[in-house]
Amino acid sequence: MSLLRGVCVLLVVHACTGYLFFQDRIPNGDSVPHPCKPNYIWKGVGHMRTVGGGSKNPFGLDFARYKQWTPELCMMDSDGDGLTNGQELGDPDCTWKEGSFPTRNTMLTHPGICDPWGSEKCAAENAKVDCSTGEFICDAIQSPDVFNVTLRFPATKVPSDDSSLFCMTFDLDMLDLNEEYHLVAFKPFIDNAYVIHHILLNGCGPYAAPLAKPEMCNMAGVQCQHNLAIWSLGITGDCVHKDAGFKIGGPNGMKRLTMQHHWLNPELRSDYVDSSGMTLYLTRKMRKYNAGYVHTGEIHLNIPPGQNRHVTKSTCSSACTKKIMKTPVYLMTGWNHMHYVGYAGRVEHFRNGEKIGVLTPDDVYSYGNPHVYEYKPPYELLPGDVLETTCVHRTTSRSTTTLFGDSAYDEMCLGIFTFFPAESITHDSCYTWKDLELCYVENAVIHGCEYTMIFNETHPTRKSLVAKVLSSCNYFGDCRSECPAAIAEVRQHPCFNEQVGPYMMDLLRGLHPNMDMVKFLAAMESCDCRKDPTGVIDFPSTSSAEHLGPAIVVTALLAVTLLGI
Repeated sequence: MSLLRGVCVLLVVHACTGYLFFQDRIPNGDSVPHPCKPNYIWKGVGHMRTVGGGSKNPFGLDFARYKQWTPELCMMDSDGDGLTNGQELGDPDCTWKEGSFPTRNTMLTHPGICDPWGSEKCAAENAKVDCSTGEFICDAIQSPDVFNVTLRFPATKVPSDDSSLFCMTFDLDMLDLNEEYHLVAFKPFIDNAYVIHHILLNGCGPYAAPLAKPEMCNMAGVQCQHNLAIWSLGITGDCVHKDAGFKIGGPNGMKRLTMQHHWLNPELRSDYVDSSGMTLYLTRKMRKYNAGYVHTGEIHLNIPPGQNRHVTKSTCSSACTKKIMKTPVYLMTGWNHMHYVGYAGRVEHFRNGEKIGVLTPDDVYSYGNPHVYEYKPPYELLPGDVLETTCVHRTTSRSTTTLFGDSAYDEMCLGIFTFFPAESITHDSCYTWKDLELCYVENAVIHGCEYTMIFNETHPTRKSLVAKVLSSCNYFGDCRSECPAAIAEVRQHPCFNEQVGPYMMDLLRGLHPNMDMVKFLAAMESCDCRKDPTGVIDFPSTSSAEHLGPAIVVTALLAVTLLGI
């Protein structure tokens, strides 16, 4: 059954896209930067359009003569900006062969569009290149009952780090918070386009701690998890369906908001300042329904380098939708969310074993130009329906493993939807961690594992489990003979069994990197180690959490906040 029955797509996926397999035939073909939009990727390298299709640019015309990377094509300066195609694509010596890694994958430029953008020498050549991000159009904001409020960070120094997350809270003192309001639209206020990557705006509960100035954060605090607005590169804003709005204010409503900025600074510059934010469009004329956000997808990714297609699937099962949905809900918009190596994605809808439609059919995914699908009329989901999220990532130009995380150089695999009525969904996400369905969390317990116990260092059960392992196992060196029995006993506990244990170990690595926990986690795996014939110990990779970096911290915090603990 086609999704087109009863569904109108706001931004249509063009059938006439470029041939993405041509990206494999040039070095860094999937990582060519947009010359006039910082942090964007130009997917259709040989075309005038960023997503491909249509007329070819000068590099596309030259490539059409050879159909592959040759020394002749490498040495050409297709766009006439003084750099060879090889220099622009990271192969200055023209030695790259298809299937190998380029000499470099940073400081790339576009071989078919003259650089630097805006310079006098490039003005004529680039006159036909469209660098606009599109105008935000929303009839509702013209209504006389709608007014706007702009919330912005104060001018804040951007750290000289590759990726940074900063949060700040805003008390809505400009509103009479005894009244109720509906947020009916929003658009970004971009101050520094060279660094801003995404902006999140969440509503906070009554006990949320204030942050009077921007401070480093990993995610919004546990008391500030009510999604109101999500902006990322390429999105001009959001105009909420005419029958719904996001509720703010009132006797029991949100009176404080938190805004998170994600900055990217790959050049590690120390002179960047940003004061971006959001413009909110509000009305006192309450609409029929309260709106909300719901997410699907996989929060464990471990994508090897050099992959042409790496497919990840996540299923929000019939049992999960029955658990989190009290009544039917109606989707207003939806989109896929991946990062730079996202190649294609979709969320499919099933009912009683029959495929009903494809909600987000991105055969060509572009992080810099995401397709936001608007459903007209709103798309009905029933308790018991199934949502299957599929992400395709491409890492042909990367030489290291890509993990789940918030940095643009990490990856994600999510479907994001707005819906109404908000009260019909009790859990605003339907994530999986490998095969573990996280909808089965209730009162901070999943399949008998109590999070509050396992994250409490003084809890007697946790202390007993840790002591059992550390008294019988080495946290470095060989496996002790008494260790397997001790580990087997601990793995009988609901938090460390086959079903929940790997997930819990990931969370503990991310949230409790103290020495005792490091020893415990190492000891738990001490008998999994193998020795090769030379006697060198080989520690097998078990999950992305073994990289004790930002990615696992984000995974852990995301999991904990969705659990509400």
